[in-house]
Amino acid sequence: MRPIRVGLVAAVLFTGVLSSPVLAGASDRGKVQGPPEVVELKDSRLKFEINDTDGDGGVQAFIDGDGWRWISIFDPSGRKIFTATTKGIMAEQGGTELFLESAEPPFSELPMSELLERFPEGEYRFYGRGIEGETFVGSANLSHNIPSGPVLVSPIEGDALQDPGNTVVEWEAVIPPNGSPIVGYQVLVVQPDTGLAGLPKVVLDVMMPPTAMTMEVPEGFLQPGTEYEWEVLAIEASGNQTLSSSFFTTTD
Repeated sequence: MRPIRVGLVAAVLFTGVLSSPVLAGASDRGKVQGPPEVVELKDSRLKFEINDTDGDGGVQAFIDGDGWRWISIFDPSGRKIFTATTKGIMAEQGGTELFLESAEPPFSELPMSELLERFPEGEYRFYGRGIEGETFVGSANLSHNIPSGPVLVSPIEGDALQDPGNTVVEWEAVIPPNGSPIVGYQVLVVQPDTGLAGLPKVVLDVMMPPTAMTMEVPEGFLQPGTEYEWEVLAIEASGNQTLSSSFFTTTD
Protein backbone atom coordinates (compact mmCIF):
# COMPACT_ATOMS: atom_id res chain seq x y z
CA MET A 1 0.00 0.00 0.00
CA ARG A 2 1.20 3.49 -0.75
CA PRO A 3 -0.23 6.28 1.47
CA ILE A 4 -1.40 9.32 -0.47
CA ARG A 5 -1.93 12.76 1.00
CA VAL A 6 -5.51 13.92 1.16
CA GLY A 7 -6.10 16.99 -0.98
CA LEU A 8 -7.39 20.38 0.05
CA VAL A 9 -10.96 19.37 -0.66
CA ALA A 10 -10.76 16.45 1.78
CA ALA A 11 -9.07 18.61 4.40
CA VAL A 12 -11.79 21.24 4.17
CA LEU A 13 -14.40 18.48 4.25
CA PHE A 14 -12.90 16.97 7.41
CA THR A 15 -12.81 20.37 9.13
CA GLY A 16 -16.42 20.99 8.13
CA VAL A 17 -17.54 17.60 9.38
CA LEU A 18 -16.03 18.12 12.81
CA SER A 19 -17.45 21.65 13.15
CA SER A 20 -20.93 20.80 11.87
CA PRO A 21 -23.71 21.63 14.38
CA VAL A 22 -25.29 18.28 13.57
CA LEU A 23 -22.14 16.34 14.49
CA ALA A 24 -21.37 18.71 17.33
CA GLY A 25 -24.31 17.29 19.24
CA ALA A 26 -27.11 19.67 18.32
CA SER A 27 -30.47 18.57 19.76
CA ASP A 28 -33.71 18.57 17.81
CA ARG A 29 -34.32 22.09 19.18
CA GLY A 30 -31.06 23.39 17.74
CA LYS A 31 -29.06 23.71 20.96
CA VAL A 32 -25.37 23.11 20.31
CA GLN A 33 -23.76 21.24 23.21
CA GLY A 34 -20.13 21.71 22.22
CA PRO A 35 -17.60 19.89 20.05
CA PRO A 36 -18.21 16.14 19.62
CA GLU A 37 -15.93 13.41 20.84
CA VAL A 38 -13.88 12.02 17.94
CA VAL A 39 -13.62 8.22 17.99
CA GLU A 40 -11.55 6.00 15.69
CA LEU A 41 -13.55 3.26 14.00
CA LYS A 42 -12.55 -0.21 15.17
CA ASP A 43 -12.07 -1.25 11.55
CA SER A 44 -12.36 0.40 8.13
CA ARG A 45 -11.37 -1.45 4.97
CA LEU A 46 -11.75 -1.12 1.21
CA LYS A 47 -10.44 -3.65 -1.31
CA PHE A 48 -10.93 -5.16 -4.74
CA GLU A 49 -12.25 -8.67 -5.23
CA ILE A 50 -11.78 -10.21 -8.67
CA ASN A 51 -13.29 -13.48 -9.87
CA ASP A 52 -10.80 -14.86 -12.38
CA THR A 53 -13.00 -17.84 -13.27
CA ASP A 54 -16.13 -15.79 -14.01
CA GLY A 55 -14.24 -12.77 -15.39
CA ASP A 56 -15.73 -10.04 -13.23
CA GLY A 57 -14.85 -7.85 -10.27
CA GLY A 58 -15.86 -5.14 -7.84
CA VAL A 59 -15.01 -3.60 -4.49
CA GLN A 60 -15.76 -4.56 -0.90
CA ALA A 61 -15.97 -2.29 2.13
CA PHE A 62 -16.04 -3.23 5.80
CA ILE A 63 -16.86 -0.90 8.70
CA ASP A 64 -16.91 -1.59 12.43
CA GLY A 65 -17.74 1.02 15.04
CA ASP A 66 -19.95 1.01 18.12
CA GLY A 67 -23.40 2.55 17.82
CA TRP A 68 -23.33 4.70 14.69
CA ARG A 69 -26.33 6.44 13.09
CA TRP A 70 -24.72 7.02 9.73
CA ILE A 71 -21.41 6.33 8.03
CA SER A 72 -19.99 7.82 4.82
CA ILE A 73 -16.96 6.99 2.68
CA PHE A 74 -15.03 9.63 0.70
CA ASP A 75 -12.55 8.95 -2.09
CA PRO A 76 -9.03 10.47 -2.22
CA SER A 77 -10.36 13.64 -3.88
CA GLY A 78 -12.97 14.16 -1.14
CA ARG A 79 -16.01 12.98 -3.10
CA LYS A 80 -18.61 11.02 -1.17
CA ILE A 81 -19.02 7.55 -2.69
CA PHE A 82 -21.19 5.83 -0.09
CA THR A 83 -23.48 6.54 2.87
CA ALA A 84 -25.37 4.15 5.15
CA THR A 85 -28.04 5.70 7.36
CA THR A 86 -30.10 4.11 10.13
CA LYS A 87 -33.73 5.16 10.63
CA GLY A 88 -36.41 4.77 13.30
CA ILE A 89 -35.74 2.19 15.98
CA MET A 90 -32.56 1.12 14.17
CA ALA A 91 -31.22 4.67 14.65
CA GLU A 92 -31.94 4.36 18.37
CA GLN A 93 -30.24 0.96 18.46
CA GLY A 94 -27.28 2.05 16.33
CA GLY A 95 -25.26 0.14 13.76
CA THR A 96 -21.96 -1.62 14.39
CA GLU A 97 -20.51 -3.85 11.66
CA LEU A 98 -21.31 -3.26 8.01
CA PHE A 99 -20.09 -5.30 5.04
CA LEU A 100 -20.75 -3.94 1.54
CA GLU A 101 -20.01 -5.72 -1.72
CA SER A 102 -20.51 -3.81 -4.94
CA ALA A 103 -22.09 -5.24 -8.06
CA GLU A 104 -19.61 -7.21 -10.18
CA PRO A 105 -20.36 -6.63 -13.87
CA PRO A 106 -18.40 -8.85 -16.28
CA PHE A 107 -15.22 -7.40 -17.72
CA SER A 108 -16.88 -7.50 -21.15
CA GLU A 109 -19.15 -4.72 -19.84
CA LEU A 110 -16.80 -2.99 -17.40
CA PRO A 111 -13.15 -3.68 -18.26
CA MET A 112 -10.63 -3.91 -15.45
CA SER A 113 -9.05 -0.61 -16.55
CA GLU A 114 -12.38 1.19 -16.11
CA LEU A 115 -12.99 -0.47 -12.73
CA LEU A 116 -9.60 0.79 -11.50
CA GLU A 117 -10.34 4.25 -12.91
CA ARG A 118 -13.60 4.37 -10.94
CA PHE A 119 -11.77 3.56 -7.72
CA PRO A 120 -8.36 5.32 -7.84
CA GLU A 121 -5.49 4.39 -5.56
CA GLY A 122 -5.13 6.38 -2.39
CA GLU A 123 -6.55 7.04 1.03
CA TYR A 124 -10.31 6.73 1.47
CA ARG A 125 -11.81 8.50 4.49
CA PHE A 126 -14.65 7.20 6.66
CA TYR A 127 -16.83 9.59 8.69
CA GLY A 128 -19.95 9.01 10.75
CA ARG A 129 -22.11 10.08 13.65
CA GLY A 130 -22.70 7.94 16.74
CA ILE A 131 -25.90 7.58 18.73
CA GLU A 132 -24.29 9.57 21.54
CA GLY A 133 -23.35 12.43 19.21
CA GLU A 134 -19.73 11.35 18.79
CA THR A 135 -17.92 11.55 15.45
CA PHE A 136 -16.48 8.34 14.03
CA VAL A 137 -13.43 8.59 11.75
CA GLY A 138 -11.31 6.05 9.93
CA SER A 139 -9.38 5.48 6.72
CA ALA A 140 -8.31 2.78 4.30
CA ASN A 141 -5.61 2.77 1.63
CA LEU A 142 -6.76 1.24 -1.64
CA SER A 143 -4.08 -0.08 -3.99
CA HIS A 144 -4.15 -1.32 -7.60
CA ASN A 145 -1.96 -4.32 -6.82
CA ILE A 146 -4.34 -7.00 -8.08
CA PRO A 147 -3.15 -10.62 -7.80
CA SER A 148 -3.76 -13.19 -10.52
CA GLY A 149 -6.27 -15.94 -9.91
CA PRO A 150 -4.66 -19.12 -8.51
CA VAL A 151 -4.33 -21.93 -11.06
CA LEU A 152 -6.34 -24.83 -9.64
CA VAL A 153 -4.57 -28.16 -10.11
CA SER A 154 -6.80 -30.77 -8.50
CA PRO A 155 -9.58 -31.69 -8.32
CA ILE A 156 -11.08 -29.85 -11.26
CA GLU A 157 -14.44 -30.29 -12.94
CA GLY A 158 -14.52 -33.58 -14.85
CA ASP A 159 -11.97 -35.34 -12.63
CA ALA A 160 -12.69 -38.71 -11.03
CA LEU A 161 -15.01 -38.85 -8.01
CA GLN A 162 -13.37 -37.87 -4.73
CA ASP A 163 -13.23 -39.88 -1.51
CA PRO A 164 -15.28 -37.82 1.01
CA GLY A 165 -12.92 -38.94 3.78
CA ASN A 166 -9.70 -38.24 1.87
CA THR A 167 -9.96 -35.23 -0.46
CA VAL A 168 -6.98 -32.94 -1.04
CA VAL A 169 -7.25 -29.70 -3.02
CA GLU A 170 -4.19 -28.30 -4.80
CA TRP A 171 -3.33 -25.00 -6.52
CA GLU A 172 -0.27 -23.18 -7.87
CA ALA A 173 1.42 -20.29 -6.08
CA VAL A 174 0.56 -16.78 -7.31
CA ILE A 175 3.31 -14.33 -8.31
CA PRO A 176 3.22 -11.13 -6.17
CA PRO A 177 1.54 -8.33 -8.17
CA ASN A 178 3.92 -5.40 -8.71
CA GLY A 179 6.15 -6.93 -6.05
CA SER A 180 3.47 -6.68 -3.37
CA PRO A 181 3.54 -9.98 -1.47
CA ILE A 182 0.81 -12.58 -1.31
CA VAL A 183 0.02 -12.81 2.40
CA GLY A 184 -2.25 -15.85 2.35
CA TYR A 185 -4.73 -18.05 0.55
CA GLN A 186 -8.35 -18.46 1.59
CA VAL A 187 -9.82 -21.85 0.70
CA LEU A 188 -13.58 -22.39 0.65
CA VAL A 189 -15.61 -25.52 0.04
CA VAL A 190 -19.23 -24.78 -0.82
CA GLN A 191 -22.26 -27.02 -1.19
CA PRO A 192 -24.36 -25.18 -3.81
CA ASP A 193 -27.54 -27.08 -2.96
CA THR A 194 -27.94 -27.96 0.71
CA GLY A 195 -31.64 -28.72 0.36
CA LEU A 196 -32.38 -26.54 3.39
CA ALA A 197 -32.97 -22.78 3.11
CA GLY A 198 -31.63 -22.07 6.61
CA LEU A 199 -28.41 -24.05 6.22
CA PRO A 200 -25.28 -22.10 5.14
CA LYS A 201 -23.77 -23.20 1.85
CA VAL A 202 -20.16 -22.75 2.99
CA VAL A 203 -18.98 -26.10 4.34
CA LEU A 204 -15.38 -25.07 5.07
CA ASP A 205 -13.57 -21.71 5.15
CA VAL A 206 -9.84 -21.89 5.94
CA MET A 207 -6.99 -19.36 5.83
CA MET A 208 -3.73 -20.89 4.59
CA PRO A 209 -0.23 -19.34 4.75
CA PRO A 210 1.36 -17.87 1.60
CA THR A 211 3.62 -20.91 1.29
CA ALA A 212 0.69 -23.35 1.07
CA MET A 213 -0.35 -24.97 -2.20
CA THR A 214 -2.41 -27.88 -0.89
CA MET A 215 -5.06 -28.41 1.76
CA GLU A 216 -6.57 -31.65 3.02
CA VAL A 217 -10.30 -31.42 3.67
CA PRO A 218 -10.73 -32.81 7.22
CA GLU A 219 -12.69 -36.01 7.49
CA GLY A 220 -16.35 -35.47 8.32
CA PHE A 221 -16.87 -32.27 6.33
CA LEU A 222 -17.85 -33.88 3.02
CA GLN A 223 -20.93 -36.02 2.41
CA PRO A 224 -20.98 -38.98 -0.01
CA GLY A 225 -22.52 -38.56 -3.45
CA THR A 226 -22.50 -34.75 -3.28
CA GLU A 227 -21.28 -32.03 -5.65
CA TYR A 228 -19.13 -29.27 -4.19
CA GLU A 229 -17.63 -26.04 -5.47
CA TRP A 230 -14.22 -25.08 -4.14
CA GLU A 231 -12.49 -21.72 -4.33
CA VAL A 232 -9.03 -20.40 -3.62
CA LEU A 233 -8.51 -16.67 -3.08
CA ALA A 234 -5.02 -15.18 -3.40
CA ILE A 235 -4.79 -12.27 -0.94
CA GLU A 236 -2.31 -9.45 -1.58
CA ALA A 237 -0.74 -7.37 1.22
CA SER A 238 -3.24 -4.48 0.96
CA GLY A 239 -6.20 -6.89 1.04
CA ASN A 240 -7.01 -7.13 -2.67
CA GLN A 241 -8.00 -10.66 -3.56
CA THR A 242 -8.59 -12.75 -6.68
CA LEU A 243 -10.34 -16.09 -6.70
CA SER A 244 -10.50 -19.14 -8.92
CA SER A 245 -13.10 -21.88 -8.56
CA SER A 246 -13.99 -25.37 -9.80
CA PHE A 247 -16.20 -28.34 -8.86
CA PHE A 248 -15.82 -31.90 -7.67
CA THR A 249 -18.20 -34.70 -6.69
CA THR A 250 -17.70 -37.28 -3.95
CA THR A 251 -18.22 -41.03 -4.23
CA ASP A 252 -21.36 -42.67 -2.81
